Amino acid sequence: MNISVPVDPLEWQISQDTANSIVAWLANTIGATESVLRVPATGHDKRLFFKVVFCLYMLSALGRLVSGLTVAYAGLCLFCLYMLAEISRSISACLS
Repeated sequence: MNISVPVDPLEWQISQDTANSIVAWLANTIGATESVLRVPATGHDKRLFFKVVFCLYMLSALGRLVSGLTVAYAGLCLFCLYMLAEISRSISACLS
C-alpha cells in the first residue's frame, strides 16, 4: 500500500523577485481598494454611500441564507459565463 506524504510547505522556496512582486501586487490592490472606498466612506457622495450600504446589507442577508463557498462558486460560474460571452462576441466580430 503506497501512501504519498504531502510536501512540507516550509520547504517551499521562492525567489526574492517573486516575493517582491507578490507583496507589491498586494500593496497595490489594497491601496486601490482603499482609494476607491474612501469616496463613499467620507459621505460626500450620498447616492454612492447608500448604494454601498445597500449592497453590503444584501450581501449580509445573502450570507445568512447560504454558505460563503456557495456564493463564491456562483460568482465564479457567472464570471465564466461572462468571459465566454465576451470571447464569443470577439470571435464573431473577427469572423464578420
